[in-house]
Amino acid sequence: MKTFALHFLCTLSLIGSLLAQDAKPTVLITGANRGLGLEFAKQFAAKGYHVIGTARSPEKATELKATGSEVVKLDVTSEQDIADLAESLQGRRLDILLNNAGYFGPTLSVGKGKANIHNLTREEMLNCFKVNTMGPIFITQALLPNLKRSKSPKIINISTRSSQLSVRPGKAWGYSVSKTGVNMVTWNLHGELTKKGFVVISLAPGHNKTDMGTQRAKLTPQESIGKMIPLIENLTKKDSGKFWYYDGSILPW
Repeated sequence: MKTFALHFLCTLSLIGSLLAQDAKPTVLITGANRGLGLEFAKQFAAKGYHVIGTARSPEKATELKATGSEVVKLDVTSEQDIADLAESLQGRRLDILLNNAGYFGPTLSVGKGKANIHNLTREEMLNCFKVNTMGPIFITQALLPNLKRSKSPKIINISTRSSQLSVRPGKAWGYSVSKTGVNMVTWNLHGELTKKGFVVISLAPGHNKTDMGTQRAKLTPQESIGKMIPLIENLTKKDSGKFWYYDGSILPW
């Protein structure tokens, strides 16, 4: 009898915890264990969101756990991880999907200087596409049932100004080409989902002081994300299908 009562109380506690989570707006952030993803988690959590942060190695994501976020395992290139994520979130509402996980790719080729058409490798280019372009496609696909439970679902694909065809060509081959690809992903998702109440945008965070951006950057993640979160919160259907800069301006594709 005592065992039954203990199980019953544990079940009630779990139900209560899930109901409390469901009462809060929920955001899922890929690649949330460091850099921009971690700062997004910190600031969304501080604003009262229930944050689901993904990391390839959750056991090492100590800073992410310290934000109070729910931490789940995800390698965005792994079909099994994506399936496991969808199963673990089955039946739960998701208000914002932030496709943040990124891979910078080939900028330097050992002993050959900067990456260029002469020394690019197929493997490194494919790695960029697997993370930066295909990742958002299949994460979104897997989590559509959760997003459909929201009254105003939003999909935010993190891009970059170097993806723009109007900018001066740079040396970040894999990163820029695959991010141009994710802009097309945004456009296609917008075409399919806005009639169902979704808002889908690409968002460029600017050049930030992170492991990827290096200390040469002018922006800090605190500054950049401090402006991006209000932008995300205030998006409406008329804003869908656009390429936004962190400061609230619209960028040409």
